[in-house]
Amino acid sequence: MPKTHKISRMTNMPPPEGTSLFLIGMRVNHPLRLKSWLYVFFAMPRMLLYLSRRRDSGMLLYRLYLGPSPMVLSYWRSPEALQAFAADAAAPHLPAWRWFNSTVRGRDDVGIWHETYVIGDHETISYAMPPWGLAKAIGGRPIDGPHASARGRLAENARRPNTCPRS
Repeated sequence: MPKTHKISRMTNMPPPEGTSLFLIGMRVNHPLRLKSWLYVFFAMPRMLLYLSRRRDSGMLLYRLYLGPSPMVLSYWRSPEALQAFAADAAAPHLPAWRWFNSTVRGRDDVGIWHETYVIGDHETISYAMPPWGLAKAIGGRPIDGPHASARGRLAENARRPNTCPRS
């Protein structure tokens, strides 16, 4: 049974400039081609363990979601920290990426994807649960005063003008 939590509304502390959200996942297209997708599947936990043991890596927090299409949600100090990890020959990503390119690239046995977002305009809320997501990664605070509404939280966290075209 889940632990009972104090009923409160929380939002995240303002994130430091450059704080990034990285989403990465995979999809098994051919379940019987085990060699292709099992390596990809088990490479991610190795990377997460490596990063978790190195607080200076720049990864702030991660959550692993299992299911038909496994996914990792992670927060990083900056996109540069994420890219440095990806290019580090001593870290587990580069060998896994080289294996993928030499063994799986050009085939459709397993699909992979990722998205990187530098956090700018955003708003968050959690209710009756421990801090989650961005509030867990950088710290949370009660929702009150100017950030009692989504509009107020968005205004407080706005870092750039809205350049998204309206349809």
